[in-house]
Amino acid sequence: MKKVLIISYYFPPSGGAGVQRCLKFVKYLSQFGWQPIVLTARDADYPAYDESLLAELPPELPVYRSKIIEPYQLYRALTGKKSDEALDIASMSKDGVQSRKLSERISEFIRSNFFIPDARMLWRWYAVREGLKVIAREKPDVIFSTAPPYTCHLIGRDLQRKSGLPWLCDFRDSWIGWVSAAKRTGLAAKIEWRQEDSVLKNATRILTVNPGIQEHLISRHPKLADERWHLLRNGYDAADFQNLQPTAKSEKMILTYTGSLYGKRYPESLFQALLELAEKDDSWVNHFEFRIVGRVGDSVLKKMSHPKFKKMIRSVPYVPHQESIRHLLASDILLLIVDNAPGNQYIVPGKVYEYLGAGKPILTLAPEGDTTRLVRELRAGFVAGFDDTTAIRQILTEAMAAWQQGTLQQLDRDEAGILALDRESLTEKLAAHLNELTET
Repeated sequence: MKKVLIISYYFPPSGGAGVQRCLKFVKYLSQFGWQPIVLTARDADYPAYDESLLAELPPELPVYRSKIIEPYQLYRALTGKKSDEALDIASMSKDGVQSRKLSERISEFIRSNFFIPDARMLWRWYAVREGLKVIAREKPDVIFSTAPPYTCHLIGRDLQRKSGLPWLCDFRDSWIGWVSAAKRTGLAAKIEWRQEDSVLKNATRILTVNPGIQEHLISRHPKLADERWHLLRNGYDAADFQNLQPTAKSEKMILTYTGSLYGKRYPESLFQALLELAEKDDSWVNHFEFRIVGRVGDSVLKKMSHPKFKKMIRSVPYVPHQESIRHLLASDILLLIVDNAPGNQYIVPGKVYEYLGAGKPILTLAPEGDTTRLVRELRAGFVAGFDDTTAIRQILTEAMAAWQQGTLQQLDRDEAGILALDRESLTEKLAAHLNELTET
C-alpha cells in the first residue's frame, strides 16, 4: 500500500466545516490502496471542537501533532474577549461599532502586516521540522496539503523542496483577496503574492473544490494556467445519514441554516420577507420556524430582536456534527447563503453538499455564480438573489402552500449527479490523482 503525507491544520478534535474534507479523505483512502499519514498541530486553538469526529479516524492511522504558537490569546487580551472564547471569522469580523474600536483596528493592522499568510504562520517551522522526521520514518510516496490556512501550503512546499517528493496542493478556498482573507497593502501584499506564486509554481498538481477558485487564483498568475489544475469538489458522506434519527419534528414548516451568521452574511432580505409575510398573515408566526444551528454574531442577534421573530426564529448554539445533521433531517427546507461581496460568485459553501446529502429542498440566496449554477444543475431547490426580498417572499409563499399539501419534498433532483458527490466516490478520485503522481 502506498503512503500519502497529509498536512492539515483542521483535524479532529477540531469541529466545523473546515475539517470535513480532510477527515473523509483519511477515512476512505485505505479502500483505494493508500495509507494516509497525518501531520497536524498539537493543542491548536480551534474555533469549534467536536470530539465525536475522532471516532471516524481509522484506528491504525498515524497522526503526528507538532508544536504550534497560536496568537489568539494575545488577541483576546488585546480586545477584552474571554480567555476561553472561541474565535473564528464570525467573532473577528468587523462591522458597525465593532469596527470603530481601537483594539480591533490594532488587531486588524497586526493581522494584515505581520501574520502572513495567516495567523498559523508560527506553526510552519515546527511542522517542517516534524514533517522531515515523519518522511524519514514513514517514507511516504507523495505529499498532500490542504488550505486554508495557507500556512499548510508553505509547509507542503518546504517539505517538497527538502524531500523531492511529488506534492498535491488542495485549495478549499482561494487565497489573496478571498472573502475571509486579510486585506494587505505595500510590502505585506508583495510578500503574500510571492508566497502564493511560489506555491502555485512548485506544486506538482493543484486541486480546487470549485471552478471559480481556479479562475480566481489564475487571474493573479496567468502564466501558471497549465495542465496541473484539476477540479475535485467537496461532498457529503452518505454514512453520516445512515440510521440517524431527526431531532424532534415540529408542527411548523422548518427552514434551517447550519453554520455561522455574522457581518455581511446576515440575510436582511430574508428577514424582511418573513416580516412582510407575518404582517400580512398572522398564521406565519404559528406555522413557520427559522432554525439557526451554529454561532451567531452579536450584531446579527440584535437585528433578530423584532417581537414577531420570537416565535418564528430559534437559535441553537454550535452542536457536534451528527447533531447538526439530525437538525437537517428534521427540516423542510435548508437555507444556503452567499452574500454579494466582490468575488463571492466563485464561492460554493461546503454546507451545500451536506444539504444535498440530507435530501431536502435548498433555498439558495446568492449572486449568480458557481453556487447558483450547481443548485440549478442538480435541480436541488430554489434560487433567489441575496437581496431580492420579493423573490424570497414568493418562494416561501409557494413552499408553505406545498408544505401544507404535503408536496414540498417532491423535487426532480439529479440523483446520479448528487450520488457522484459522495465522499467515498470523491476519495476514489483523489486516489486516482495520487496514483498518477507516483507512476514510474
